[in-house]
Amino acid sequence: MRNFIFIILFFIVNACSNSQKNKDDIVVHFNVQNPTYSKVAIVQSPELIDEIELDKNGKATCTLQGDLIYARLFYGEESKNVFFQKGDQFTISFDAGKFKDEIRFEGKNAPVNDYLNAITYTEITPDEYAHPLDELITLVQQKTDEAIKLLQARKLENVNPDFVTWEKGRIKYMYAFNILMHPMGYAYLTQDTSYQPGPEYYNMLSQLIQGDEQLVHLPLYREFVAEAAILLASPGKRIPNLYDRCVSQMKYLAENIQNEKVKQVILNDIAMKYVKKNGIRNITDLENIYNAYVSDPDLRAAYKEIRDQWDLTSVGRPSPDFKGQDINGKTLSLKDFNGKYLYIDVWATWCGPCKKEIPFLKELEKKFEGKNITFLSLSTDQDKTAWENMVKSGELSGIQLLIGRGSQFQKDYNINGIPHFILLDPEGKIVNASMIRPSSPDIEKVLNALPGI
Repeated sequence: MRNFIFIILFFIVNACSNSQKNKDDIVVHFNVQNPTYSKVAIVQSPELIDEIELDKNGKATCTLQGDLIYARLFYGEESKNVFFQKGDQFTISFDAGKFKDEIRFEGKNAPVNDYLNAITYTEITPDEYAHPLDELITLVQQKTDEAIKLLQARKLENVNPDFVTWEKGRIKYMYAFNILMHPMGYAYLTQDTSYQPGPEYYNMLSQLIQGDEQLVHLPLYREFVAEAAILLASPGKRIPNLYDRCVSQMKYLAENIQNEKVKQVILNDIAMKYVKKNGIRNITDLENIYNAYVSDPDLRAAYKEIRDQWDLTSVGRPSPDFKGQDINGKTLSLKDFNGKYLYIDVWATWCGPCKKEIPFLKELEKKFEGKNITFLSLSTDQDKTAWENMVKSGELSGIQLLIGRGSQFQKDYNINGIPHFILLDPEGKIVNASMIRPSSPDIEKVLNALPGI
């Protein structure tokens, strides 16, 4: 069984401030008597931990943003469950020596937090996976019903009906994960390596992912849907490649999730997680699905923020470096060209379209002679002799370097076709990673408009 879920909605910020900025902020005050540690920590996920410094009197204030937060509050090695909601004004008080037993919550959601720390839902043990699927499903339903009865006994509908809806959903999918994991657990415990679940298993997963729109706020629900989609996309098969699995997963959800909001939020989750861990190289299929089905501007802005962190070629970023040899064998790199604008032509001797640009490039160099710009050609030729012969022929002008085929520079700029032109500023920062060609009628106008050219 999974531990208490700490993850906040996709739009939570990664920092804890100490002042309220608007009415939707979550403001948490801490009052610690007889402090033995100087900090408390709110752990929303392994990647999202807010440490709050206590003053000499054991007091502090933390401001968070988000619609809802399921988290853990840590003081030293001990912890408590906490739940916050948009607009909460909340006070947490405890004596350092009695944190485990006498913590006090004050605020609208105080009864909710009391409940979360009073109740521990019983787990389904791994040994239960040795039972046939129908027996496990019966056990899951039994555990779910028991947990919901405990929730209803507190009558929290009178305090926060939204929380009751979310907590019922959290209970449901917390136990439903056991169904999701049953085939692997059953095969392992029974040593039946040929075991494959029947259609009823996949039908149940298909029904479970079609949740209420309100449940999209729950990280546990979104996680369940994403994991189930991997199995539903290729029943009985395993896709070993992470990227292929991600694309298959997104395609299934795009075509089978009926609720538009649920579909977009979960597709956004999957895309963001993949890019955050693996970057943006060779993700055309992923982004085709994303761009076709995700239109919500807030989701797209969140994805773009993550994507831009990996985009080595966005405007204003320092350019990826290169190393190339001139005709005399001297090695040069980007730093050797700092101080002037740099117009880079990535080309090869075997490339017809590249050769068509050469006369226009030579003419452009003549027109900008004496100005604050350098024209550099980087050859991707694998045949060094062919490049040397062309350089020696006198057909070319400007600075000529050989970087070879499949260079890191090409990979960093995601160059899949040549000729490819790049414009850098005098500090080596990117002005345009896909600059217009020398043959473009606008090229002179664009270059002449550069500050300090």
